[in-house]
Parts: sequence; structure tokens; C-alpha cells
Amino acid sequence: MVVLLIMLFSIIRLLGVSSFFWDFGDGSPVSTDMYPTHLYTDTGTYTIHLLAIDNGSCNVRDSTVQSIQVHGSPMAAFSTTPQPPEYNTPTVFHNSSTDASHYTWYFGDNDSTDTQSAENVKHQYQFTGTFNACLVAYNQYGCADTACQDVETLINPLLDVPNAFTPGRFGENSIISVKGFGIISMNWKIYNRYGQLVFQSNTPYQGWDGTYNGVPQPIGVYAYTLEAAFDDGTKTTKRGDITLIR
Repeated sequence: MVVLLIMLFSIIRLLGVSSFFWDFGDGSPVSTDMYPTHLYTDTGTYTIHLLAIDNGSCNVRDSTVQSIQVHGSPMAAFSTTPQPPEYNTPTVFHNSSTDASHYTWYFGDNDSTDTQSAENVKHQYQFTGTFNACLVAYNQYGCADTACQDVETLINPLLDVPNAFTPGRFGENSIISVKGFGIISMNWKIYNRYGQLVFQSNTPYQGWDGTYNGVPQPIGVYAYTLEAAFDDGTKTTKRGDITLIR
């Protein structure tokens, strides 16, 4: 069933009027409210009639007519896999919404994404827990519906750093960053062969693009140190080398 609320304000401006009679055009009872709210249960075009009577001036009457188009609402729905959750495995969101044309996903971890189709969406959570994920489905008329459910995740804390990257090119290897799960804090420093600090990051989401002060750095081997703490209370320290390739 399609449900749509129509607020009927100021179809006609009336001064000194004391009686109103609204016919909403769908066979429902006439309303005598000044500013009524009406619920249409089906889509379609409806003709609204308003009769206004000034009881204080010899019952002077005036009327107006206006047509409105009632559009259907979408229905948001989704499911997730794998069920039960698997360690360090992306959650797949299966979109089963109907009568919608675009979608916004809220994953419950301060991340979101927009899609223009009902395709499945993958999301990698970084921490073990239960996240309230929501899908907002919109149709072409701007009507929206929201579906939410809890998503359980299992994360085994770990991290790694790639040993080479190719800055200045397109693709994943153009920026080097810390890869891992369950990282709540970190301090990553990268040095050139002279021991000069050329990059530092405190989050896995910020990687190095191979520049220092905006200047591309030369091909070569760069050393790094990495200190990190995980959500299970453990900590780790890692040292290694990164090869910059152009």
C-alpha cells in the first residue's frame, strides 16, 4: 500500500472565514479543519475542492479547486552475508529494495556510500562488534524509505606494510599505506637514505604519495618505523623498507 502525507496549506487565502469544507477527491469524509492533513493510500491524480463560508457576512461563499499528483513510495530492504560473520571478511550488503532509483548506505561506523543501482555493496569493518547499518532508498520523485539492521563483525587484529609502490601512476599502488584490522592508534614514519623524515601518519587512511613538501622523491629504498595499538589491547612495533619505483 502506498502511503503519502499531503499538507494542504494556503490553497486559498481567506480573511474572516469561519467555516471550511475540504473534499480531497478520494471518497474520504469532508474535513472542516482550516489546515488539514490528509493521508492518501493510493497513487494517482486527485482533485481537491475547498469551500469557504464567512458565517459573519450573510454566509458569503467562495471556492477553489486544485489537482495534485500522489506518487508511490519506495520500500528499502537488504540482507547481509556471510552469516555468521567470518574473521577479517568484508560484509556484503544485498539490496532487495523495490521502486527505488538510487540509494545511500550508512554502515554504522561513520562510513557511507551512494549508489545509483541496486547492486550489492561490500564494506570492510575494522573492528569486532555490532554495527547498526541503514539503507535509505529514494525514488525518482524524491520519496524515501529507510531500513536498518544490526550487522555483526569479527576482526582479528593485524597489520602489514607493502614493500614497494609506484607513485605518480593510477591504481592502488600509487599510494602506500598501512594495511590492517583493529588498529586504534599508530605512528608511522618514513625516512630517506639520509635519515630525513619525509612522511608521517597516525592513521591507516592516510598514505604516502611519494612526495616531500610537494616535491616528488627519487627512486630508491626508504626505511620506516611503525608503532601500533589494537582494539584488543595489544601493541606491536615494526621496521622495514619500502622501494619507491617510477
